[in-house]
Amino acid sequence: YSSWRAQLSESLEAFRRWLSENEISDAQADLRIAQILERLREDRLNIAFVAEFSRGKSELINAIFFAHYGRRIMPASPGRTTMCPTELGYDPALPACMRLLPIETREQTYSLAQWRSRPSTWVQLPLDVNDPEQMAVQISKVAETRTVTVQEARALGFWNDELPQDNPMVNAQGLVEIPRWRHALVNIAHPLLKQGLVILDTPGLNAVGAEPELTVNQIAQAHAVVFLLGADTGVTKSDLAIWQEHLLPSHREGESHLVVLNKIDALWNGIDSTEKVQQQLERQRQLSAQMLKISPQRILPLSAQKGLQAKLERRNDLLQES
Repeated sequence: YSSWRAQLSESLEAFRRWLSENEISDAQADLRIAQILERLREDRLNIAFVAEFSRGKSELINAIFFAHYGRRIMPASPGRTTMCPTELGYDPALPACMRLLPIETREQTYSLAQWRSRPSTWVQLPLDVNDPEQMAVQISKVAETRTVTVQEARALGFWNDELPQDNPMVNAQGLVEIPRWRHALVNIAHPLLKQGLVILDTPGLNAVGAEPELTVNQIAQAHAVVFLLGADTGVTKSDLAIWQEHLLPSHREGESHLVVLNKIDALWNGIDSTEKVQQQLERQRQLSAQMLKISPQRILPLSAQKGLQAKLERRNDLLQES
């Protein structure tokens, strides 16, 4: 994509020079070409990572983008999960930082695009790209929650008297837990992000239902979707609900979907032979393809956790197995 963008920009520049040299250019044409070139410079390739709760989205992002830091950067340990949509991208006009949109902004009717144009509303935290520990601590804030009264939860849209089955649990003090932040923007100069890639790490289905404007709409606007399943469970009822309700309506042709059958290491039990494990995995892949009605070639079996471990330990054998 980056190469295509650069080639198109070069062609447009050559065309503009040709118009000028042949004295057939005018102000309107020159302005139009300048606008297209600017659009190409600012254009981004947005990829959304989507899954049910605890399928390993953040671990896969760690394995792909952050292994060189020698540790996890996105929160991916048990009990720690992304509670708000988190965008990873690069804007050279900003320092390395993370910006967080407070959950209280749900009381107002502005769209995400409008909130982006109000930087004073966001909480900005610095990121030290030379200090992995500091980065991990700062980015872990996307997993933060807070407890509020049922009345506050209702005002923020997390409590619906007509759909009690979707409401959060009430603790012994009569309070409920909700996300602390509504959206997070992480700005770092990763080589892939500098080329114009933007990664969206989405929360699980429960948060998708709670924040349609910021999650479902962003999934619809993404150029491609990476949908994660568990190799040990295959396509569950909740996985199928996300696929049918949130992915197919916005990407009907399906060619922009990649499905990751994650956690294949769950099948490495040390008892079954490698051949038997491969047969189990292929069965799960074929069954998942049948349920999702896509080609098995678009389902990629892997282990994000073992892939990250292999990169941290510089073990090519484990990386191949992952």
